[in-house]
Amino acid sequence: MKKILLTLVGLISVAGMAHASNLFSYTATAAPGSTPDGVDQNNNPVNAWTVTLTPPAIAGGGEGVYEGTAFTGDLSGWQEYSYPGTGGPGTSGSVDALDTFAGGALSIGQTVFINFEMRAVDATPNSQVGVSLLNGSGNAITFGIFGGEPDASAPYTGNGYYYTDAGTSYGSAGSMGYQYQNEFSIAFAVTGANTYSAVAGSDSWSGTFNGSLTGIDVFNHDAGNASDVAFNNLTVYVPEPGVLGLVSIGGALLLGYQRRNKIRG
Repeated sequence: MKKILLTLVGLISVAGMAHASNLFSYTATAAPGSTPDGVDQNNNPVNAWTVTLTPPAIAGGGEGVYEGTAFTGDLSGWQEYSYPGTGGPGTSGSVDALDTFAGGALSIGQTVFINFEMRAVDATPNSQVGVSLLNGSGNAITFGIFGGEPDASAPYTGNGYYYTDAGTSYGSAGSMGYQYQNEFSIAFAVTGANTYSAVAGSDSWSGTFNGSLTGIDVFNHDAGNASDVAFNNLTVYVPEPGVLGLVSIGGALLLGYQRRNKIRG
């Protein structure tokens, strides 16, 4: 990983991205929000996440974080969970884990990547999980899913995962169905001034965003019992020029640019 990052630093210099976010890769070592909760690409301890826990309106429900796996064979890493109160589904707590990108906002050519896995989500309008990129004043780009889709009372009434950005509210991210305990990768690449492309599992789309992308939020909002959400390998990197696609770096699939007939790994 160190060799890869040195190469990426050289690419940034060539591109003249003086104010770009730092290039890094963080791996989980403790519950998100712990001090520290991970290590970087050089095995240095880092405080990657700031965690916000929102208790439910009805007593008895709850929320929390831990590090490890929800079940054998699941993605090992940072974990979020919530469970309902006496009122049943829709009365769970919520969790947000936020990381502010080291060095500043993402620049054109940079990509943010994370491994992601989820379990059950209650079939209520407010129950959802996903990932948002932040612009300093709120969510700039969101990828997520509501429980029990399609649900006429939820903002997104389609099947599968949605995305929201500056130009689209609750649009379909693609044809990928609900990924129960099935790890997949999510990556957002800044392709121009306030434009981006994204890949999440087998879904892909592109769009626009407002402001500067300064951080990321992994959220588990009122998602109910058995709603553990796992995430790991938060990475900001620069792909090589070529064709946008998924490339392998350090054994992980990343959204990047691959040369014709050749993928650098």
